[in-house]
Amino acid sequence: MKRTLPITLAIAAGALGASQAWAIPISVGFNFVPTGTLTANTGDVTTATSITAGAPDVVTSIIQNNVNLVTGQTITLTSPTPTTVGATFTKSFTTSLGSFLENLTVTLLTPGPSSLGVDATGTITGPAGFDPTPVFYSAAYTQNQGPGTQINASFNNSTTPPTNVPEPASLAIFGAALVGLGGLRALIVRRRRNKM
Repeated sequence: MKRTLPITLAIAAGALGASQAWAIPISVGFNFVPTGTLTANTGDVTTATSITAGAPDVVTSIIQNNVNLVTGQTITLTSPTPTTVGATFTKSFTTSLGSFLENLTVTLLTPGPSSLGVDATGTITGPAGFDPTPVFYSAAYTQNQGPGTQINASFNNSTTPPTNVPEPASLAIFGAALVGLGGLRALIVRRRRNKM
């Protein structure tokens, strides 16, 4: 009996470690569009605090995909979707691997003369086996003929941070490069002075 107990414990510990090691991070990126009529609660996308999505919203192009996402996939957004910084909403879709849910918070609004950009970040979760993963969402609404007219939109969704928002690590590398260039310039100036 004394010999079997350590073996049993070792197997149990190995089984626990294996279940954690096999967890799969979600890796998905896609564009999607509404197919119905969009409605801004104020009639004007530039002042709207919520916009009701067309129905259904569907995937158009797939950028990265490990969840069996397909073109034409239906996307369910919170309706109406909020357009104020700090507001929260959800987005979900179902594939052959199961249902995926995103809990998002609006982080940035970019209004134009007749347009509104909305950025949000949050977490995407999926069925067993998939790790919760940071997710990034953006919406571009346009209303070319002004308030009360047709609203067009496109949406982007990805677990990869948008390129227009540098990550802290990227900023650190850029800063180090600037310091290096400054040092190189000082060295060149010093050599020129010594030649004279």
